Amino acid sequence: MIHKILDAIDTIIAEKRQNGQLDDWLKSGAARRFCEKISSERKHYYPALLLYLEHNGGQRV
Repeated sequence: MIHKILDAIDTIIAEKRQNGQLDDWLKSGAARRFCEKISSERKHYYPALLLYLEHNGGQRV
C-alpha cells in the first residue's frame, strides 16, 4: 500500500516540476493537503509522507 502512495507523490512532483509549478505547490500548502488526502485512511503515514515529499520536492513543506 505505501508504495502506491509514494508512487502517487513521485508522479505529482514530476508533473509539478515539469510544469514549473512545484515551488508554488509546496509553498501554498497544497502539498501538505495532498499528503493528508492520500493518507486519510492511514494517518500514521502522514509524517513519513511529508518527509518523503520534502526530500523529493527539494525543500521544506
